[in-house]
Amino acid sequence: MKKRKLKGFVLPSIYGLVVFCLFATVYFLNNSLNFTAPELNQNDNSVTVNVDNQENSDIYVVSPVPEKPIIPFTKDGVTISKSFYNFEDDAEKQQNSLIYYENTYMQNTGVLYSSDESFDVLASVDGTVKDVKEDEILGSVVTVEYNSNVTVIYYSLSDVKVTTGMNVKTNDIIGTSGANKLENEKQNCLLFEVYINGNLVNPIDFFEMKLEDLNK
Repeated sequence: MKKRKLKGFVLPSIYGLVVFCLFATVYFLNNSLNFTAPELNQNDNSVTVNVDNQENSDIYVVSPVPEKPIIPFTKDGVTISKSFYNFEDDAEKQQNSLIYYENTYMQNTGVLYSSDESFDVLASVDGTVKDVKEDEILGSVVTVEYNSNVTVIYYSLSDVKVTTGMNVKTNDIIGTSGANKLENEKQNCLLFEVYINGNLVNPIDFFEMKLEDLNK
C-alpha cells in the first residue's frame, strides 16, 4: 500500500492561515476594546477614565470619597485671625483666642479665618442645610447638619449659594467670605464652628477626624 503524503505547498498554507487568524484576532480585540488607563488629575485627585467606543467617546470623572472633613476653602492667603478658645491652653494662647466687640472680650467658639481678598467658602462635609439667617454682628450664617451628631456652622458669609433644606456635598460652594462687626477684622472673613453631640469642638481637631468615626 502506498502512503499518501501532503503535497509540499499544503503545510505552508496551513501555517500561514493560522498566523493570519492570530493577527486578525489581535487586531479585532484591539479595536473593539480600546480602553485608556485612568489618569490622575493632580489638582483635585480625581480619576478620569476615557472609553473610546468608535463613534462615541465618553469621559467619566470619578471623584475620590473624602476620608476626613476638609478645610472650607482652597484659596491661598487665607490665615487664622483668631483660634478656638481652649480652656486647657496657656494664658497667652487663650488671650489670642479672645474676640473683642464693643468693649467686651468673648471666647472664640470656632476658628476665625480672614484674607485680604474674597474667597469661596466650601462645604467641609456632606450634609443638609438646616438654617440660613442673618446675624447682626457676624453677618450671614449657614448651618449644615452632617448627621444627627455633627453640625457645622459658617458665619460671616456673603453671596450665599444655598437655601434651607438643600443637600450639599463636600467641596460644594456654600458662599463667599464676607464682613462682620468684630474689631480689627478684615472685610473677607469666615468664622467656622463645629458641634459634635451638642458640644463645641476645635475645628482644627475636626479636620483630622475620620468620617467613619463621626458616623458611629
